[in-house]
Amino acid sequence: MATTAQEIFEAAMGLMDELDDSGAADTSDTAEYKNRVLLILNTLAPELYPYSDTYEIDEAGERPVLRRIKKLSEAVDLDDYCCRTVLPYGLAAQLWLGEDNVGAQFCQQRYEELKDGLRRGLPVTSEDINDVYGSYGWYDQFGAWT
Repeated sequence: MATTAQEIFEAAMGLMDELDDSGAADTSDTAEYKNRVLLILNTLAPELYPYSDTYEIDEAGERPVLRRIKKLSEAVDLDDYCCRTVLPYGLAAQLWLGEDNVGAQFCQQRYEELKDGLRRGLPVTSEDINDVYGSYGWYDQFGAWT
């Protein structure tokens, strides 16, 4: 399932406690926030792109570029974990700056923690280690130092 910019906006509004009584994020109170969403997401999403399952290395040696989000109804080209777990905190932090600095600071810290978790959680590969020394007589006696 591809997460849209609108869904990320709604999650951020939930974090910011900006939903109305029916749970809707699109209200007159959130219109100013909504005007800034695409700009902020187009800035934050490329930070997460190298950690997304959708990341593809260009064979020509050029830096891969994430497609720009032009409408709130468009899907963001990151995996759903990045979109639904990490980006809402980054978006909320940027939207809250200058308005609620304590809330912005909390969301920014959480965004950085989740982003760091993505860095540490990258799948790794293993390969066999070739013993270039082999068995060379005296070398074997130092196999276990005590």
